[in-house]
Amino acid sequence: MMFRSRQPVEPALCEAERCSRCAFTGVRLLAAVILCACLVGVSPGAHAAGDPAPYAAQTSDTLDDYDVPDAHLVADPLEGWNRMWFGFNDFVLLRIGKPVYKGYEAVTPEELRSGLRNFFHNILFPLRFVNNLLQGRFNAAGVEMGRFIVNTTVGMGGLIDVAKKDRPVVPVEDEDMGQTLGVWGFGEGFYLVWPFIGPSTLRDTAGFAGDYFLDPTWFALTLEESIAANGYKQLNGLGPAIDGYEGLKSGSVEPYTAVRNAYIQLRRDKIRR
Repeated sequence: MMFRSRQPVEPALCEAERCSRCAFTGVRLLAAVILCACLVGVSPGAHAAGDPAPYAAQTSDTLDDYDVPDAHLVADPLEGWNRMWFGFNDFVLLRIGKPVYKGYEAVTPEELRSGLRNFFHNILFPLRFVNNLLQGRFNAAGVEMGRFIVNTTVGMGGLIDVAKKDRPVVPVEDEDMGQTLGVWGFGEGFYLVWPFIGPSTLRDTAGFAGDYFLDPTWFALTLEESIAANGYKQLNGLGPAIDGYEGLKSGSVEPYTAVRNAYIQLRRDKIRR
């Protein structure tokens, strides 16, 4: 198998990608909050939901930043189904998630929210490290290892992103199993929108399973502790997701198509690098 080296990502595209990622994951983030509240509330370990358990605010860009000629070529045979859940997710995110997060934001200092974003990003090191190895990106895997060691030891367990101040330990792109499958040559299949999860493809949906097993919180903690920790993580990162989604939605005439095209473009772009 031949692996291609990837070139550094241009700053403008990086910013657009981060904003779009927030938009695409907004509903996905809220899903865990709602499901955690329900599951933990009826479990024996319900008290764990109150224990302390990521995404920095991003600016919104116009849809021109996401427009590519081939984005519309993704198959969408279940468009009726997808549009139904797109509307459902939109309602849940903006009518339920946004007020909940505003209340949380009012009583939580930004320094704490930022530290927790750093912490949860740090403990997801195995997900990024393993997928970089599987894609043949050994240099990026080494950078991830270096960042994890520095931030865990010097950065108070990852609460402080010390590594970003050290140029040899620069940030690298997030990786996941869906991207790895794409690098290996698996086609994206067709477009899907899942309730609570949001935009996806058949390939990315299959990749969720691999991502699950590479998330330490799901195998290092009890079920109740994992639910509580992930619920808090998603709530803590919900604000930027809402901002990104609202920015994308307000800049489009037809939000469903805009989100679909932007999601497909960015996933293809990440795999090509």
